[in-house]
Amino acid sequence: MTQASEGLAATPSLRLPPSAEPMRAEYHASLLQALAEVAGIFHSAGFDVTPHRLIDSAVVVIDAVAAREYLVASFGAQPEQVPDTFAGTVIGQMLLIVAPESYRLTWQRLYPDWTWTAETYHGLLVHELCHRAHEAVAVSESGSADAMGPSWFFEGLAVVCARQFEISDPTLTLAEVVSLMGEDSVPRVSYPLYGRIVRSLAARFSLKELILRALESGFPTILWSPAAACV
Repeated sequence: MTQASEGLAATPSLRLPPSAEPMRAEYHASLLQALAEVAGIFHSAGFDVTPHRLIDSAVVVIDAVAAREYLVASFGAQPEQVPDTFAGTVIGQMLLIVAPESYRLTWQRLYPDWTWTAETYHGLLVHELCHRAHEAVAVSESGSADAMGPSWFFEGLAVVCARQFEISDPTLTLAEVVSLMGEDSVPRVSYPLYGRIVRSLAARFSLKELILRALESGFPTILWSPAAACV
């Protein structure tokens, strides 16, 4: 058995709301495709990530209200911790996502300038699974998920993996990236901007270097420090 086929051998369980049962085959295929895409991205970057190591189950709920109820009942979450724009997360090895119609309404509310397409929902799966793969790498390299780096980086990385918010000329100059960081090295909250920053950094540094450097304090300025230039 090849490494690729071994990675796909264990199929995650899939729990759907009754109204989505007729679409089980489509959900299942999209999930496996997303797992393979994410594992492929990280494998190409030089990390040992295979699909069956990422999740063992996936739960699809109707909307954010159902997600809130599920998280409160199953994990003891506080209701106020789950926003009405909730779309997905990974808890341990379980992927929890809302159904496509709920995500479409949230997407159109949050990103009216970005067209909803048939691929947008698939991007949600890839985005959340990228977080899981990134977490696995961080834990493997440092022993802690905290080493995923600042939120703008791990969210931007997931945006890039999911090919969300792509534009024809995404690359920022290094000076523009530095300027966007501001005094606290934290850009304003914007997922499209996070994705553009990570794409711009990935044009200058390898994905592996970015992920490993994010483990360190001083990221991202360590990327362009004089000491880094000498390495």
